[in-house]
Amino acid sequence: MGKKILMLVLALAVFACAPKPQQTQQAKTDRELTPRAQVTYHYLKSLDYQAAGEHEKAALALEKALVLGPSVRLYQDLARVYLRQDEKQKAVDILQEATGIYPRNPQLHFQLAEFYLVQGKRARAVEALEKYKELVPEDLDVYEDLAAFYMEMQDYAGAVDLLQEFSPEEMTPEMLYYMGRAKSELGEKSSAISYLQKAVQVRPGFLQAWAEKAFIYEQDRDYLQAERTYQQLLKMGERSPDLILRIVELNLLLNDPDRAMTMFRVGPEEVQVQLDVVNQFIQNGFYEHADVILQDIKNDSDYPETIYFYLALTAYEGRDDPQLALDYLSRIPEEDPYHLQALSFQIQIHFHEKDYQKALELCRQGQETHPQADRLYLFKAIVLEAMEEYEQAGRVLEKALEKWPGQTDFLFRKGVVLDKLSNTEEALQIMEEIISLDQDHHEALNYVGYTLAEQDRDLDRAMILIKRALELDPGNGYYIDSLAWVYFRQGRYEEAWVEILAAVEQVDDEAVIWEHYGDIAKALGKREHALQGYEKALELDPENPEHLREQRAKVKDMPENESAKAGP
Repeated sequence: MGKKILMLVLALAVFACAPKPQQTQQAKTDRELTPRAQVTYHYLKSLDYQAAGEHEKAALALEKALVLGPSVRLYQDLARVYLRQDEKQKAVDILQEATGIYPRNPQLHFQLAEFYLVQGKRARAVEALEKYKELVPEDLDVYEDLAAFYMEMQDYAGAVDLLQEFSPEEMTPEMLYYMGRAKSELGEKSSAISYLQKAVQVRPGFLQAWAEKAFIYEQDRDYLQAERTYQQLLKMGERSPDLILRIVELNLLLNDPDRAMTMFRVGPEEVQVQLDVVNQFIQNGFYEHADVILQDIKNDSDYPETIYFYLALTAYEGRDDPQLALDYLSRIPEEDPYHLQALSFQIQIHFHEKDYQKALELCRQGQETHPQADRLYLFKAIVLEAMEEYEQAGRVLEKALEKWPGQTDFLFRKGVVLDKLSNTEEALQIMEEIISLDQDHHEALNYVGYTLAEQDRDLDRAMILIKRALELDPGNGYYIDSLAWVYFRQGRYEEAWVEILAAVEQVDDEAVIWEHYGDIAKALGKREHALQGYEKALELDPENPEHLREQRAKVKDMPENESAKAGP
């Protein structure tokens, strides 16, 4: 027995058993209206119930309407109501029934696929669209929808396989667009550009295809082609702030700040957009251009006080004038959205100027004004650490961890403080805890790896941790030094030498790194290099000058190129 017939029989049975003396208004209405009008009546009632959040009643009203006059729209609406009730399987069942009745309707198949996705059944979702494609192969829309579906599921190979059934000449602009995106995600950049170029040739106003093409050029660092492509969007009348910002950024990357300034002038006049552009100029080191824009904004009597934050950036980073920067930052009132950032900037300036007392004072003031700002606790601990007030720094961090338990920034600083208090094992435990919480915390990864190397134990794990840290922060000289030190501990002196050379290129003012340089050179019998390393380390106020002098004395008596093959 079909579902609709069953529902009708059930409905009749209910009415047969119901007491008859008192007829409801709805019964009268049903008797007075034509079947088509009754469908409309129940449909409108369902809308009222949905608006009131009464989804069960809405579903019942739609079921009555379906019995009287089935339609694609009613099936779709009933499925949505079931979904709102979290009746996912019922929603899928009703759409399966609908696709059996209306097999050539694309909306039903696509909605069924979406509902399968809600259930987490990705394979069934694809099957639903593939089934329609087999039934109606001439409908190119389904290829577009299915390609979009594959892209949403990040099944880029599936999208390519689907669309390869057509030559580029047979594809719609949308199909070309999806093929370009899929190829790009699979790393086939030149092929992706070819498909996207074809899409914009067929439909010159296809903004998404132009934007995707520009994005691929950016990924390949072909900034010139990216900029030219974004210019096409500009010519088509697109003037969104994001587009202007991208064009400005690309011209700055091309080291053409004047053209970037010209492009900025054609953009929106909103102050926030202008400040975003200022930030781009600052980030790329073009402080004079940033100042020009800031002065233009300032000439408007209605400028926001936020502008002083950016003026402080240009003063500090562009003119190397910390006092002027502090003056600007002091003008930002507490109610300004940038006040916390301004306060943080002031603390950092005083910290770099070694005015630790002022930095501490600002931390205390900030904690009163912004009691939920965790960064102020962190700054305070770092300042106390720089003052070698390790016990106080530890208490600040403990208090912070009471408020924000498991916060890895606080845990890391706590580990560093413990290390400086010579509590190495406890510090190591803290760093291991951080790694268990965040496997991508590269500072903790490096700390554990380097400490293991220092202790000459578990060197294989030390290598894995440090290499992972370098993946997350490539080019970090301290991490490269750690890698060199693991190689040294393993007796792989040639590999250690390659890494320590790279480390001193990145960091040339760290005594420990130069000491490692000397130790590795000594192990290789590189007498002059070893002397250079120890002497450089001695110039940098090391913690162990006596040891360094002893090493230097030993090296002086060592002939060049005679490998000691031993540690320090």
